Amino acid sequence: MLTTSDIIGYFIKYIAPISIAAANFFKFIYKIRFGFLHISKSKTERIFALFSQDPCKNTANRYALYIAVGDALSSFYPIPEIEFAFARSNPLVMLRDMRAVRHLVRLNVEKNIIESPRKKSAKYFYFQSNLSYGISAFSYFPVMAFAIFIQYKSQAIGAFLVISYLVLAILGFWRGLQMNRAYQLMQSEKFYPRLS
Repeated sequence: MLTTSDIIGYFIKYIAPISIAAANFFKFIYKIRFGFLHISKSKTERIFALFSQDPCKNTANRYALYIAVGDALSSFYPIPEIEFAFARSNPLVMLRDMRAVRHLVRLNVEKNIIESPRKKSAKYFYFQSNLSYGISAFSYFPVMAFAIFIQYKSQAIGAFLVISYLVLAILGFWRGLQMNRAYQLMQSEKFYPRLS
C-alpha cells in the first residue's frame, strides 16, 4: 500500500524531472513551429525591404511579402493581417499572437481593427485572463487540503486530486495566456503602437 510520502517521493524522483524535460521539449517544438529559432537576419531584412516598397503600386509585392513572411515564420498569414502587423511595432510577435488566438479575435479589414467575432470587449478578455490565472494558482489550496484529508481513507483519490490539480493548473495557465493575447491584440494601439 502506497503512503503519501511514497507518492511524493516517487513524484520528486521520477515525475518532476520527466515533466521538466517534457516542458523544455515542448517549448523547443513551439519555438521551431513559429520559426523563431531559424529566422535569420537576412529573412527579416528581406521582409522589411519588401514592405518598405509601396504594396499598392504593384500587387506582386504583396504576394512576395506573403511568401517571405511564410518562409520566415514557417506558416502563412492572410495579406491584410501581414500589412496590419507590419504597420506596427514588433510585427512578428503580433503575427504569432494573431495566429494563436484566431479563434477568439480577428482582423476586421473594413474598420482596420482587431475585434472579437462574438462581440466581446477587451475588458472581458482581461477579466477572463486574470480569472484563469487566479483559478490555476488558488485552486491549489482547496484541492491539496482535501487531498491531505482524504489520503487516510483512499490514497488513490488523493493521488487523483493531485493529478487533477496539475491538469487544472496547466489548462488554466494556458487559457489565461490565450485570453491575455486576445486582450493585447484588441488593445493594439497600446501594446503594438503604430510606426510613425
